[in-house]
Amino acid sequence: MSDILRDAVVDPVRDAVPFLVITVLWVIVMLVLYGLFLVTKPSDITYDAWVHATVFVVPAIGFLGQVLQQALSGHHRT
Repeated sequence: MSDILRDAVVDPVRDAVPFLVITVLWVIVMLVLYGLFLVTKPSDITYDAWVHATVFVVPAIGFLGQVLQQALSGHHRT
């Protein structure tokens, strides 16, 4: 029974923790970059919404790459 519980619950949770930590780190990176963007923006300039959205593009690409890597590594497990 203990082996079944470990295989069903403990192992997937243990495998998910690094991914969750990386996800939190990527969210923090994106928010820090956006905060820097807002702080360094000249006060007399107003940007359109698409300019604000592009601030998230570079970290989002890294985050999506991490998601893809995690998804692909999950398929190799037996």
